[in-house]
Amino acid sequence: MLGRTTQNVFTRVFVMLILSLFFWVYTFAGLVILGLGPALRAVAELYQANRWEWRGYSFRAGWRQWRAEFWSVNAHTWGFLGILLFLGYNLYLSVQLHQAWIVFVQFVIIAAIVLTFSLGIFTLTLRAHYDIAFRDALKLALVQFFSNFYQLALFILATIATVLISLKWPGLIIFLSVGAYIVLADWLSGKMYARIDASIAP
Repeated sequence: MLGRTTQNVFTRVFVMLILSLFFWVYTFAGLVILGLGPALRAVAELYQANRWEWRGYSFRAGWRQWRAEFWSVNAHTWGFLGILLFLGYNLYLSVQLHQAWIVFVQFVIIAAIVLTFSLGIFTLTLRAHYDIAFRDALKLALVQFFSNFYQLALFILATIATVLISLKWPGLIIFLSVGAYIVLADWLSGKMYARIDASIAP
């Protein structure tokens, strides 16, 4: 029993290690700016295809996925990142103002940042799980965002925890954080997958 549990833990850590290392190789292959989005999509697809079957992970398979929709994935990624950068800059500017009414503006900006980031991640996981167009995935991501407050709160807290832990132990950023976050985001989307599967079941 203990041996089986240890093996399962080792397998899961090893899979997250593979995902993280593949992510960074694919990211740098696109000189970071053009590699980030396709790398995330590639490792998300690999995880969906293989889950905890570590022998199924192939660098070549991920590379084919990285190249498959290179420009469209970059356009979608930088669409989300562009919005986040714009909102982040406006939040920074608002902090410089010391007026009571600005608190409401800051709240709206933070809410918009949470919405944009969540939609980006949910769209990523949905497109990795289902063979659907970006527009359809975005609609489903909106439904996922507003459908379950508890799941959304858990997702936000898990994201913050991942960032804080990675900042405390920077080595995790290279070896574990990305893979762990992909797995976590997929797990937190489980109820949405079940809801979609139930709606399309014959």
